[in-house]
Formats: sequence, structure tokens, C-alpha cells
Amino acid sequence: MEARVANLQAVRLARRCFGVALFCAALHAACASRQLAPVSLPDLARVDPPVQAQVRDRYETLIRQIADRHTPPADLAAAYGQYGMILQAAEYFDAAEPCYVDAERLVPDDVRWRYYLAHVYKSKGATDRAEAMFKQVLALRPDDFPTIVWLGRLMLDEGRPVEAQSFFVQALALMPQSVAALAGLGRADLAQHDYEAAAKHLEEALTIDPSAESLHSPLAMAYRGLGQLDKAAPHLRQWKNTDLPLADPLRQELDLLLESGLSYELRGVRALESGDFGTAAGFFQKGLDLAPENTPLRRSLQHKLGTALFMTGDINGAAQQFGRVVRAAPGDAVDESVAKAHYSLGVITASNGRWPSAVDHFVAAVRYQPNYVEAWLALADAHRRAGRARDALGEYEEALNINPRSVKGRLGYAMSLVALRHDDRAKAWLEESIRVQPDDLALMHGLARLLAAARDARVRDGRRAMAMVQQLMNGTRSTDLGETMAMAAAESGNFDQAVDVQRQVLAAAGRAGLADAVRRMRDNLRLYERRQPCRTPWTDAEAVVLPASRAEAANQVARQ
Repeated sequence: MEARVANLQAVRLARRCFGVALFCAALHAACASRQLAPVSLPDLARVDPPVQAQVRDRYETLIRQIADRHTPPADLAAAYGQYGMILQAAEYFDAAEPCYVDAERLVPDDVRWRYYLAHVYKSKGATDRAEAMFKQVLALRPDDFPTIVWLGRLMLDEGRPVEAQSFFVQALALMPQSVAALAGLGRADLAQHDYEAAAKHLEEALTIDPSAESLHSPLAMAYRGLGQLDKAAPHLRQWKNTDLPLADPLRQELDLLLESGLSYELRGVRALESGDFGTAAGFFQKGLDLAPENTPLRRSLQHKLGTALFMTGDINGAAQQFGRVVRAAPGDAVDESVAKAHYSLGVITASNGRWPSAVDHFVAAVRYQPNYVEAWLALADAHRRAGRARDALGEYEEALNINPRSVKGRLGYAMSLVALRHDDRAKAWLEESIRVQPDDLALMHGLARLLAAARDARVRDGRRAMAMVQQLMNGTRSTDLGETMAMAAAESGNFDQAVDVQRQVLAAAGRAGLADAVRRMRDNLRLYERRQPCRTPWTDAEAVVLPASRAEAANQVARQ
């Protein structure tokens, strides 16, 4: 102990008496005695003050551990690695590299330092060294999913699709529902001109995660390769340059490390996803305290703070945050956060029945993000619910031009045709939609509803409607489906069955607090009790995306 104290005192004395140069020489000698590479404190002028403080704190911790010759190797390795992590997170890759080299040399079995070092090499463009280091990680942990995916991506970037494919196949075996693995496999197929396999894997990835919008471009290329230009065009309209999700705990730890606006945004998003809305709001507010004015990051944080506040029930606070985003809008340039803030304000005003204001917000949302399918659908819903079904048709068409597979868009279009008393066109539209997407049960349900309650006698077919409902009920049951069964029974003249079914779904809707649905169901129940069929498949109040209750409004806002 006396020797340890004396050593630390000697280092402090050297620093006070002989200046920084001598102190650094002493540290270099301490590193050399352990056969370690020297580390340094880089110029921190380009990072924010809180990050500067973090870097300096970890650097000072490290030099204290280096100076103490009795520091256990595991503790010293942790100090080196943690200093390397803060440098890497702040994108000081050259300074981070020797930290990880030293940490790995001190504790060779700790896979973290090799993994982070591989990413440092990748960021510096040293792909050969990155590949070698990732493979060292796999030698220690053969089933490490993130490493396998990163190796596959590295092979793709290097123009080696056959090798990449083997890694993505291995990743998919570990996690069959992984969007990252399916996307990588699709891109490897595309690079080998196997367009059919590429389309299959990329479509599967988008089915699992429709928000993986960066996949639309390679999928369009696959369809072009197949000669299916009609399928390629919509995907080009939906493409956005977004990151693909990858379950990677070590990278997440790195991303959340800095005291920065972006780091707090990431923490807040994780809290939102776990349902901890109060904690999420706190993280977003901390991020706002650090984010510069008039920046995309600040607008993104304000929108997410508004979302978190909305989920806690603070509607006024949420609207204030969304309003701040809107007021900070950068002219008419495309801006995702501004578009989402307008969308959220539109949902809030629509849930209060303020349709003109809701329409204005949805119009602004599609102006700031023209390929925003949900906003086009909401705008169409708002027009239809305000009695302007003809206007709604055009907006549902816009949504379908962007995403022809949008089931909500197809149903909304049919509902608008019915509102315009074009039941025959609505029937033909739904039948064609089912032909294109035969596995979608919502489309089948929509057709059954129309067959059961259309105004046009030439369209109605109660027997067919009942057969379709019974088929649907083999897979799921809901109040909506129960309503359709009652409509089909009444159309077939089975009014006692219609009354019985309608009472059951009415009771279920009452227990669920669905006030609007209860009113509609009571009206239909009175019809059946008078032995009259329903002739209204959908009321104007029914929508495909706009909420019918405050709870649904919260879900809509949360999904943006």
C-alpha cells in the first residue's frame, strides 16, 4: 500500500513540478512497462461541452489507473475500453483505436473490445482489418447475431454477394423474423441477379416491418429485373433513406453513451417503446436542453416529446410541442418531423370533431412529406367524414399510388364509393382487391359487409355474405365481424338471429366503452327488432385511420 501511495504521489509531483511534457513522459513509461500503446486526449473543440466533460472525465480515470502500477489487468482494460467507447461515440476513431487494442491485450477473452475495434476499423474504411476483427469475435462467440449481420453487410459493400449470402442465411437461421437478415439476403440475391428470390425476401422483410422504407428501392430493382414494371414503380415512390433495425446491444450501449441531444432522443424512443411515457418525456426534454435551435434534431425531439406527453394524457402540453415544431417549419422543404407534427395535430382536432382544422393539418402533412401514406389516408377520412366523399376518392387514390397494397386505402376507396351510391363499383373494386391480395381478411370482410347491406339490390347477396363471415370467424372474432353477421342474417330474413347477434356485439361494445359504435349498433338493433334489414354498410363516422375515441387517437399519435 505504501508503495502504491508513493507512486501516485510521485506522479502528481511530476505533473506539478515539471509540467505536462514530463507527466506525459511518465505515463508513456508506465504504458511501456505493461507493453501497451500510448493513448491521448484529442482536440475536443468540435463537440458540445457536456460531451467534452464526459471525454475528459474518462481520460482522467484512465490515466489514474495507468499511473497506479497495482491496478488489476481487468480494471485497467475496462478503463481503456470505456475511454475508447466515449471516443468512438464522439467519432474520434483514431484516438479510440489504441484504447481498444490495449484493452484487448490486457483481457483477450473480453469480446467487447474486439467488437468495438471492428467497428472503428469499419468507420475508418479499413475493411480488411474490420473483417478480420469481426471474425475474431465470431471465433469467441460463433452465434453472435449482430456480428454475423455486420460481416454480411461488409461482404456486400465489398462486392462479395456469395460470401455475404452465407452470413445472412446463418443469421436468418438464428432469428427467422429478422428484418436485417432478410434485407441482407434480399440484397445479396439482387447482386447475383436472382430477382425472384430478392423480391421474396424483401417483400417478407417489409411485411414484418412496413417502416423499413429503405427496402423499397432494392425491391423495385428486383421487380424491374423480373420485368414487372407495374410493381416496381410504387416502391420507388415509397423509398426513404432510413436505417434498418438490428438487435445489437453493444452498439446500442455505444449510441446511448453521449450526453447529447441525439443520445437522449434514442433513450426516449426506447422508453416510449416500452410504454414508460413519463420517462420518455424526461429524456426528450433533456435532449431539447442540449439541441441547437432551428435544427432537424430539435424538431424531432419536440415532436417526440409531444407524443410522450399525449400518451401521459397531457393533451394541451402535447399540442404545444407539436405547435412549436410547426412554427419552426423550414419553408416548404420536405421535413419529416413537421409532417408528423401536423399529422398529430390533425388527429387531435379530428377527435374533437373540428374537421376544417383537421383537414388543414393533414394537407400540410402531405405537403411536408408527399409520400406520407397515413397522412393521405387521414386526409381522405376527414373529407369523407365531413360529407365530401368525392374529394376523399382522390386522396385514397394518392395513398394507393404510393402503396398499392394499402388495405386501408382500398377499404376507404370502397367506402367512399358507397357514400356516393356507387355500390356496384364498390363491389367490383373490392372483388378486384381480393384478387390482388387474396390473403387479406380485412378486404374479404369489407366485401361481406357490402353484400349484406348495400342499398343497390343488384349488389346484395345475404347468403354469400353469411358464408364469408362464417369463414372469417374461423380465424378471429370481433364486434365489427359480429355486426356484419347480423347484417347478413337480416338480409337473409333471419331477423331473430340478427337480433341475438346484434345484442351480443352491443353488449361487448358497451363493456369496451365504444360510445360511437354503441349508438350505431342500437340503431341497427331497432331495425332488426322491427324485422327490417340494414341498408348502411358504413356510416360517415366510420374511418380507416382516423380515431373514433381518445384511446384510438393516442394509438394513432404514438405510431407516428
